[in-house]
Amino acid sequence: MKSIETADTRMRVKLVPGKDESGYLDPKTLAELSMTEDRSSSETISEPTVEMMRAGIGWQNAKDITTHELVVEDKEFEGIPVRTYERKDVVNEVLPAIVFYHGGGFFGGSLDTVDLPCRRLADLAGIRVFSVEYGLAPEHPYPEAVINAHKMVVYIHHHHEELKVNVNHLNVMGDSAGGNLTYVVSLLDRLYGTNYIKNAVSVYPVVYQGKNEEQLKRFYDLSAIKVHEHEELVHQHIKGFMDFFYFIDRWYIQDADPESWMISPYNVEGDLLKNMPRTLYIAGEYDALRLQGDAFYEQAKKAGTDIYCLRYNGMIHSFMDKVGDYVQADDCLKESVQFILDS
Repeated sequence: MKSIETADTRMRVKLVPGKDESGYLDPKTLAELSMTEDRSSSETISEPTVEMMRAGIGWQNAKDITTHELVVEDKEFEGIPVRTYERKDVVNEVLPAIVFYHGGGFFGGSLDTVDLPCRRLADLAGIRVFSVEYGLAPEHPYPEAVINAHKMVVYIHHHHEELKVNVNHLNVMGDSAGGNLTYVVSLLDRLYGTNYIKNAVSVYPVVYQGKNEEQLKRFYDLSAIKVHEHEELVHQHIKGFMDFFYFIDRWYIQDADPESWMISPYNVEGDLLKNMPRTLYIAGEYDALRLQGDAFYEQAKKAGTDIYCLRYNGMIHSFMDKVGDYVQADDCLKESVQFILDS
């Protein structure tokens, strides 16, 4: 995909195919948003249940585009379900590892919803992928997801020999809520002084779930979202996406402090932020979480963190799930693997 240069040497921007500048929806995204608007305008639905919300997560048109035979196994590590992926041709080798955390607002998503992206990650290189089924709210509210996510890094580190993992090349990656967990687990790794994690890849993460009105105004400032066409459609999508935070508050955060950096990593300060692992932050141009994700990136960069940014123009939230359908999804996975293996 074609990239454009930016004044920030740590940031790369990938253009919508066929466009030479930013500010345009990808045609597939336009069709998706138009369909969503048509459906929402014709339906009146009472407050959805957690089951209804979970059922809507995932992308039905995603396809398996792997090119190697894989070994995929469902396991449990200390009672936590984990799905492992590795290429058959390197199954007996000691490999770098990715511990992957799925998205879904902390109340949805599963090993199945990220199965195709995880297959593709393992397919792209000699790398072992561990997809983690952390506890979901409301049955398992905060801090269980954080505990589960961190525990898996510790477990894989301590069992690296039997798991055939290069103990010096243990990496974390996640999307959306999983991107939040990627940041939080990376920070915990540095807080405890374990330094198990080599690289982190956080894909359109949620980084602020607090109530500070000035911050919220900044993170959802529609005037900062520049679009040459279909502006109303884009703005409506972003405003609608904010409804998810009601359910995150109610089901996941509950009575916990939403300003805690273990819920809102944007609020982390000082050397802890500076000493994060080498990190790649990925977002879509029209992702509703982009402004807060960008703010975390800028804050981390200012603190001296070894962090980089990759933006996909024309994309909204969850584009990584659309592997085999959106070219940006596969490109995002390729970039993630390359970033991890380059160090």
